[in-house]
Amino acid sequence: MRHKIMVIFLMLSFLIPNEIYKQIRINNVDNDDLSLFQYSGIDVDHADYSRGYYIEFAISEYDLSILEQLGYDYDVIHEDLQSFYESRLTENYTREFGLGSMGGYYTLDEAVQRLDDIHEEYPEFVSEKISLGQSFQGRDIYAIKVSANVDIDENEAEVLYTGMHHAREPMSFMNLYYFIYWILENYGVDDRATQILNTREMWFIPIVNPDGYEYNRSIAPNGGGMQRKNMRETCNSSADGVDLNRNYDYAWNCQGVYEGSCDMSGSSGSGCNETYRGSSPFSEPETQIVRDFVYQHDFKIALNYHSYGNYLIHPWGYNNTGLELPEEDNETYQEIGEEATLYNNYFLGTGYETVGYGVNGDSDDWMYGAEGIIAYTPEIGGNSDGFWPSSNRIVPLAEENLHPNIVVAMYAGALISADFNIEGGPYLGENSYGIDVMLNNI
Repeated sequence: MRHKIMVIFLMLSFLIPNEIYKQIRINNVDNDDLSLFQYSGIDVDHADYSRGYYIEFAISEYDLSILEQLGYDYDVIHEDLQSFYESRLTENYTREFGLGSMGGYYTLDEAVQRLDDIHEEYPEFVSEKISLGQSFQGRDIYAIKVSANVDIDENEAEVLYTGMHHAREPMSFMNLYYFIYWILENYGVDDRATQILNTREMWFIPIVNPDGYEYNRSIAPNGGGMQRKNMRETCNSSADGVDLNRNYDYAWNCQGVYEGSCDMSGSSGSGCNETYRGSSPFSEPETQIVRDFVYQHDFKIALNYHSYGNYLIHPWGYNNTGLELPEEDNETYQEIGEEATLYNNYFLGTGYETVGYGVNGDSDDWMYGAEGIIAYTPEIGGNSDGFWPSSNRIVPLAEENLHPNIVVAMYAGALISADFNIEGGPYLGENSYGIDVMLNNI
């Protein structure tokens, strides 16, 4: 009997990481309920929350058992999110932007090959892909540089774009490829594209979490995989991995900040939780790679893409007392953020103001708090899009984030605005009239 039990246990340990996630709705939910969920270890990431009315979110079977123990009733919207997402994906949808074979999304191999393709098509503007190091499972994490005279360090303003800290959020990198192609194809045609390529050095790390993404491909080759974290073994009863966006060394586990101002539920110390922060700050090779790359550059501004929610999130993520940024920095965040969301109308604010909960150890707080970089997290897509938007939503979602990508590149360095004051008429021939010009570096 002992041998039979051991065999069953080993089989379960092998199968459990491919856990079923459901989409559920709980009615009559308020902030106290939300706090209870978080402190009980239930991941409410990217919840559709209407205070006092309902909350709708993806939940693992592991977390669902905790919810049931708390005595909550819920309605199931989708029994199996992976199957639901997969049902909306097709290989037959194409537009002017080349899509991939995984329901329109690039597989990891296709994403890497696309970096080679872009360099071969535009060698004067795009560097060869650069391996920044290896992931936990030994996969290369690549970056490319996009700029005129790309092989020369021209001491131009540098801007950073990252995607896919979380492996089930492929729009976080698909939109970056779309932006890269737009810049290249519009050089000499669009004034903004021309100015950006001529005066900026843009760096892209499209896939920070290659292991988790490749695992999703292995369990759901047509798309829809729900693995979020990296692939370090951390749990015997639920999804493995470290949440890379809780592993940065600023307010990690609320360390180094006034504890009373930090939301301790903004990450988890349990390896079975979706927001497991890891054993120590920068414990994971993936976040070490981002850290070291930032150290090597002088980035003024960064976009760290995620999905979903239609948000543009900025620091502080860890703070739960309304701690404001220094006035000048807050004005900068507001000015750039308002311009970036001018057309897509994403909700601009902190984590508490947008998603309604805190995060500690995330990339934005570290980039801003430790390195002085103006960093934002765009959350692409709405609740109906979810983690894997349908194939026909890939291009529209990339298009609605084109303007924010342009804005951030423009604001990375000198950006001149001009105001003109022309002396009033009437204007008579052979007379001279004054024009006052005020140039302002915004």
